Amino acid sequence: MADARFFTSAGPFSVAVLTKKSAIEARDDELLLSGLASLRAADSDNLSFFSDIRLQAELAATKAGAVLIKAEHADLVPPGSLALICDDPYRSMAEISQMFFPAAAQSRPPQEAIVKTNIHPDAVLGENVVLEPNVVIGAGAEIGDNCHIGANSFIGHGVVLGRDCTIGANASIAYALIGDRVIVHGGANIGCDGFGFSAGAAHIKIPQLGRVILQADVEIGGNTVIDRGALADTIIGEGSKIDNLVHVAHNVQLGRHCFITATCAIAGSTTLGDYVQMGGGAKVTGHVEIGDRSVISANAAVLRSFPADSEIAGSPARFRSELYRDQAFISRLRKQAEKSKKSD
Repeated sequence: MADARFFTSAGPFSVAVLTKKSAIEARDDELLLSGLASLRAADSDNLSFFSDIRLQAELAATKAGAVLIKAEHADLVPPGSLALICDDPYRSMAEISQMFFPAAAQSRPPQEAIVKTNIHPDAVLGENVVLEPNVVIGAGAEIGDNCHIGANSFIGHGVVLGRDCTIGANASIAYALIGDRVIVHGGANIGCDGFGFSAGAAHIKIPQLGRVILQADVEIGGNTVIDRGALADTIIGEGSKIDNLVHVAHNVQLGRHCFITATCAIAGSTTLGDYVQMGGGAKVTGHVEIGDRSVISANAAVLRSFPADSEIAGSPARFRSELYRDQAFISRLRKQAEKSKKSD
């Protein structure tokens, strides 16, 4: 659900107006909808969408006023929610989200949030805040006590920094809520657009309406990029440490006290539990879950979910014990072949 401090909705719109934008069949043209939200977060004046059968339980529990859905799944929409029938719910959601949030579709802040001087008069700074040269702070931003913000850094409109935070030079933070004692090293980009498009003959940009939430005692390395969520939030759990040159995509949920080392990448809507460790250069695909305390070896390519306490390695990744067993088996076959060749 879009946070009003970051995103300004052009709604509400009636279903009748929305159906003119996208090929949608509806029975109640007068229903007013004020915005978009995920199935889990939506309430009665929100529009949501259903395009993944794995989310059937979330659909059954949703409180959304209306749901974009294929005809074959329409009977799954719960009482109290209006089924909006369409051929491609994901694409229809992309088209309609641009109606609600045209500025976000162009990756622009609201006009009132544009900084006319380095520190917007609506920004709130706590005690003992240190600002190095050329820091820019946007409208409605809140900077906690004892924060230190490095030269040339940008703190966007509505951003909240907790107490005792350190922001390195040339960092950019937007659409983010940040806890106490967080360290963001130089060049990091927190809160940029997630890579959200409905692919087709012409790719439709999906406004990214979520936030980035960095909980207390998180540390983010230099030149790391953390995308804000699409409808939900991207969350980095308390005490987690992320190294340099890491990419965390939209809607990722990273647990508490994780270690993510340099050049790792975590694709969208993936969940990593508490105390997960990723070795350098490891990659995790989207929409999977990695259980608590799992360890992913360097350069692994994780393409599926793993339970808690897993040791994961290889490309494609599997349990480390399986990888070593397979490698030992192949080694034995090679030695047998070499021995047989010599005997011939």
